[in-house]
Amino acid sequence: MNTRSVPAVHGWRWIVQGYALFRQNPATWLALVVLLFVTAKLILRIPLFGLAFALFMPIFIAGLMEGCREVERGGRLGLSHLAAGFRRNAAQLVTIGGVSLVGNLVIMMIVLSIGGDAMAELNKRVAQGAAVTAQTRLEMQGALVTVGRALVVGTLASVPLLMALWFAPLLVYFDDEGALAAMKASFVACLKNAGAMLLYGGVIFAAMFLVMPLSLAIGQYDFALLLLAPVVLPSLYVSYKDIFLAGEPPERHTDSVSGSA
Repeated sequence: MNTRSVPAVHGWRWIVQGYALFRQNPATWLALVVLLFVTAKLILRIPLFGLAFALFMPIFIAGLMEGCREVERGGRLGLSHLAAGFRRNAAQLVTIGGVSLVGNLVIMMIVLSIGGDAMAELNKRVAQGAAVTAQTRLEMQGALVTVGRALVVGTLASVPLLMALWFAPLLVYFDDEGALAAMKASFVACLKNAGAMLLYGGVIFAAMFLVMPLSLAIGQYDFALLLLAPVVLPSLYVSYKDIFLAGEPPERHTDSVSGSA
C-alpha cells in the first residue's frame, strides 16, 4: 500500500473531523456503541464466546467504517452496518482478530510473569487492610516498583501490535488486502506518521484521564472507552483516508451495504 506522511497537526484534525461525522448521526452512534459495549460485557462472561467475540471485533469495526462512508456520502448510519463486515473479506478480518487475541494474550502472560506475584501481594494487602509497618511499607514499595516495571514492559510490547492492527481492518475491507499485508501496511503507516499518531493518541489519552474519575466512581473502568468510542471510531476512518487516500473517500464496492435508519 502507498502511504503518505502528514504533518503532526493532522492528528488533531482527525479528531475534529471524526466528531463532525459523529454529529451527523449522534443518537445512532451512541446506540451502536452501547450495543457493542453491553454485548461484549455479557459475552465475555462466557470464556469461549468471549474468544469468538474478540475474533469478530475487526468485522464490527469494518462495518462501522462502512457506516462512516455512508454518512460521508449523505446516507445514514444504521444497525445494518454492524453486519457489513461479514459481507466482504470476513475471513481476513477474523484473521486480524486472531492475531490481536493471541498477541494480547502473549503480552498479558509477559506482564504476569514479571509482576503477577507483586500484583497478587498488593491486592492481598489492600483486601486485608492490615496496619502498615516499616517492613510492610518497604515490601509494598518493592511490589509497586515491580508492577510498574511489568506495566512498562507490557505497554512497550503493546505499541507495535497496536500499530499493526490500527488500520488493518480498513485496508482489508476497503482495499482487499490480505490480513498480513494489511497489518504490515498499518505498521508502516503509523511509523511514517509518528508525529500525528502521537498527537492523536495524546489527545485521546488526556480525554480518558479526565473521564477516569467518573469511571472509578461508578465502578466501570472501561466507561471512558464507551464515552469516547463514538468519536474515536469516526476519527479512525478519517485518519485512514488522510494517510492512504489523501483525504478522498474509498471507492464504493458493489457488495457494500447501505444503512437503514
